[in-house]
Parts: sequence; structure tokens; C-alpha cells
Amino acid sequence: MRILPQGPEKYVGHNVLKVDAYDKVSGDAIYPDDIFLEDMLFLKIKRAPYPHAILKALDISKARKLTGVVRIITRSDIPDVKRFGLIVKDQPVLVGIGEKMRYMGDALAIVLAESREIASKAVSLIETEIEELEVITNPFRAMDKDAPLIHEGGNILTSHRLEKGDIEKGFAKADVIVENEYRTQHIDQLPLQNEAGVAVYDQSKEKIRIWAASQWIHDTQADIAQSLGIPKEKVRLIQTAIGGAFGKKEDISVHIHLALAALMTGRPVKLTFNREESMITQSKRHPISIRLKTGVGKDGLLTAVETEVIGDTGAYASSGPAVTHKGMFHCTGPYNVANVKGRSYTVYTNNTYAGAMRGFGTTQMAFAYESQMDILAYKLGMNPFEFRKLNAYDTGSITANGQELTRSVNVKETIDAVEQLLQEKGGF
Repeated sequence: MRILPQGPEKYVGHNVLKVDAYDKVSGDAIYPDDIFLEDMLFLKIKRAPYPHAILKALDISKARKLTGVVRIITRSDIPDVKRFGLIVKDQPVLVGIGEKMRYMGDALAIVLAESREIASKAVSLIETEIEELEVITNPFRAMDKDAPLIHEGGNILTSHRLEKGDIEKGFAKADVIVENEYRTQHIDQLPLQNEAGVAVYDQSKEKIRIWAASQWIHDTQADIAQSLGIPKEKVRLIQTAIGGAFGKKEDISVHIHLALAALMTGRPVKLTFNREESMITQSKRHPISIRLKTGVGKDGLLTAVETEVIGDTGAYASSGPAVTHKGMFHCTGPYNVANVKGRSYTVYTNNTYAGAMRGFGTTQMAFAYESQMDILAYKLGMNPFEFRKLNAYDTGSITANGQELTRSVNVKETIDAVEQLLQEKGGF
């Protein structure tokens, strides 16, 4: 009789059938855009015509007269609705007259109509009057003292420090010092499924049901509830199949607009982003500028690392404060360095806001510190694999932010495996 393994051994090293695999390959999986309900209305959003401006006037009269338009919701209709956001509640549900647009994804009005085509036509009929402001796309410009404020509290959202050992002594011990600046770009997660959802308001129970994808379903529920000023138990978020996410679906997208539309019409409502709307409105991987100074002795041992990390979080915070300072904490990579100093800044710009994407800041930093390792190995005349293994973490190593590594430290084995694979493929 075979005894099946228990605990992690039941899964690790074995092929495991994903519970949703059959439905996805057979086409039976239900995504938000697959849901159609009787008497359903379709939503489209009027977005900001300019990335940094004051909304002086919003004329919905032509759109309202279009046959098939049921309702148009503007900020004046929802004066008590609060801002939302993952870490900082800084995103407006709708921008009102006299308020600021901070990027092209800001919503000005919600159009509800009997069809998607009618809703889209109505959006094109909405007219705006704006006062243009300087558009800030560069975080270094945003940090200038004379830069216009994107948010009232300032353009530097957060800053963090990192210190370990004595950085001056560390560089004094170095025989070779390399100092460079690295910059990464916006990257869209580009999941196959665009943001979409359906909502229904059950008047008898005073509950809103929303069918939409979310990576943080309970946080999304809580954010919807606080924004609308209702108890969490009045919001039921039903997780549909997710056609890819990679961090992009951690943020609110269709959820609050759907909830408002269902509440204010009493009818089932549906909102589906097209690809253009998804790319303009929803989060990206952070562009990060990294200044990195690395010292090493003639023996090949790293002596010091100093870094400055500037993360462009775009118009709103999303996961920016966490992503940027996490990137800074990984400034030494998987390598032992006794002396470390770092400073990180999360900065507002008028770009599409940046949030979570796989790696969460460490991917950008890896580009910088691994580039430094290659340059240092070259200057020392060392094999880049041997140089890395000489400095790589072992069990018991202390990370840049003071964490002791007690298990699963396989850096050297990983480097050996990569080197062997490259040799088998003919070198590099």
C-alpha cells in the first residue's frame, strides 16, 4: 500500500492539477465580460482631456439628450463619496468643478446607457472647459522647489532611510569604487483580460453585489465601503475568473463606479475597459532611478554600498511607497555587504500611476546591482560567477535591512546551475 505524502511534500516536486485549468482551456470559465443580466445598463467613463488641469466647466447637456442615455453621474451628484487608494486615499472617484485632474485616467463623469455604443457616443458629446497646468512627467522636475504641486501635501509622497554599519569606513577599505546611475521605464503588466465588472443593488437587503476580478478581494471590499460610506457587509465582491493580473488588479478599477451606478439606478450595470482605457487608467511597473555606489577590496569582497532610489509613482500613490522603499532595501541584492546606506523617495508626477508588478521594486534594483557586479568583476579581472559566489549570502547572513537568513539560502547553488547551463549552451 502506497502512503501518500502529507504537508508541503504532497505538492512540492509533483505535478498538481490547477483547479480552474479545465474550465479555462474549455472556455467554460466565467469572466466579468461574459456576464449578461436582464435589463442591464452599460457604463462608459468620461476621462480627463489633459493630464494636469483644473476642471472649470463640464457640459453634459448634449450627451443627456441622446436617445438611450439613462443617466449621467458627476461629482455634484456624489458630494459625500470619499477618495480611495491602496495605501493612501488620494484618488477621487470623480473630479468635480474647480478640482484638479492629475493624469489622463481621471474620471469626470459616468455615463449609463442602454448599450455600449450609445454610452460611448454620449461620452464623446460631453464638453469640458479646463485651465491647463504644467505637466510634470519627470520625477526630478517634480522634486524641484519651484515645481507646481500635484497634490496639496507636496510632490514627494514618502521617503525612507536605510543604514547598516559605517558607510565611510566601508568605502575607505575599498580598492575599487564604481558609481553609476540606472533608470528603468514604465512597463504595463498587459494581462489578457481587461478590467471589467457587473454590479447589482439588492434594495430589499440594501446590499451591492459586484462581479469583478481583484487580487486583494477583502481590501477592495473595504476600499469600496469606505469610499461610499457604507458598512463592509453591505458590499459583496464576487471573484470571477481572472485573465491575468501580475499586480495590475490589486487596484480599484471598475468597482466603485459600478457600485455607484447600481445604487443610483436600481438596475444591473456593466463596465468593461477597452485596451486603450486599461493602459491609460490602470497601474504600471514603477520607473525607478537608482544611483548606486559600490566599493570592493582587491580580495574581491564587497565593502560598501550606497544608493539613492527615486520612484515615479505617477498621479496617485497606489503601492508606490511600499514598492520604492522595498527596492531600496534590496540594494545589495543577494550579496553580503557590511556597510550600507540608502535613501528612497516616492514621487508624484502626472504620469499614469504606478503600483504592484511582479518583483515589487526588487526587479528594478536587480538591474542596477547586477550591472554593478559585472563592472566590478571586470575591473578586478575576476570571473563574474566566482566574484558573485565569493560575496553571496549563506545561511546566517544578515541582509541590508538587518534580517538574518535562517533557511532556503540557495544563491550559490543557483549561480552554479546558471554557469553550468551556459557552458552547456556554448558559453556567453
